[in-house]
Amino acid sequence: MVSISHIFQPGAFSLLGAAASLALMAPAATALETVEVKTEATATPTLLAQAGISDDLGIAAGESLLAEAETAIDNQEYDLAIRKLQTARENLNETSTSYQNIAAAFTGIDAEISSNLRTSARDAAQMRDQATLRQALIYRAQGQAELAVPLLVEIVQSQGPTRDLGLDAYQQLFELGFVSRPYRRTGSEDPSTAVADVARPLNQDDSPTGIKAAEILIAEAENAYAAADYGTAVARLQTARDTLNTSSSHYQSLFNTFTGIDRRVSSEMRQKALEAAELRDQATLQQALAHKAQQQHNLAIPLLVEVIGSQNPTRDLGRQAYDQLLEIGFVAQPYVVNEETATSNEQSN
Repeated sequence: MVSISHIFQPGAFSLLGAAASLALMAPAATALETVEVKTEATATPTLLAQAGISDDLGIAAGESLLAEAETAIDNQEYDLAIRKLQTARENLNETSTSYQNIAAAFTGIDAEISSNLRTSARDAAQMRDQATLRQALIYRAQGQAELAVPLLVEIVQSQGPTRDLGLDAYQQLFELGFVSRPYRRTGSEDPSTAVADVARPLNQDDSPTGIKAAEILIAEAENAYAAADYGTAVARLQTARDTLNTSSSHYQSLFNTFTGIDRRVSSEMRQKALEAAELRDQATLQQALAHKAQQQHNLAIPLLVEVIGSQNPTRDLGRQAYDQLLEIGFVAQPYVVNEETATSNEQSN
């Protein structure tokens, strides 16, 4: 387990920080709503203790929750800290959205009010992302990488990898092994040269993430299937499918974020997204076979149809899935790939 003190850097999470100069991008594939705000780099930060605003509402309420979370961390009450941070994230996200909506209503009516509200929306979103990173670091320190990764991806997409929070979040993904190519904010240096300067955590193999975690589950499922323990095989494969589907979405999100910023990183993210999706379909086919072995054809059929839809019948996995439907009796006509179709499919890939 990575120590809390090793991951948490003192002073790295000031609540105001660089909030004034950030224009936040909206996170994808997360439960949180987001705000996209354009601001001037020289804007002045909104004061949290605003005159006439109750200190138990808005940004001040989020700041109070973050302070309570810090106290809980100092007391090693990490479950309490996570609850406080989760509540802070939800409140700050709602606050940011509310300010943004009001700002939109005042556009063209009162420029000063609209501008101030947009600044407040940006500050709330910035603090939300700081709370998200703090929560992810606690999960990592507890060896719960699978909970940390989605939060870190959310931050990278919200902040962008060129800003401090986004860069910190991507660095955590690299150290956890979810991504294999480091990223540096340099114009000429090859980011791959940063590998020698970055230490990955020693417990990486004890807390696998993404594709690696799914491969372990699939191997366990194969052993269970060989032992005719189909129930265990199905359970492991279902978890692997969920993991891979989520991972593919995360990699796609990172691909979109890095497109136009770093070609090497974006290319790797795209490849990993495809790799995760391919392995997911393999796990889906294996799960269907486990159901079929138990004569649970009603459970196998939708999985086989899913594989065909994802792979299409001209690819090997799609063809195998169709053959299984034929064996079950769900379809009556066999499908034979002719040379022209196979060649066309290879070229499209």
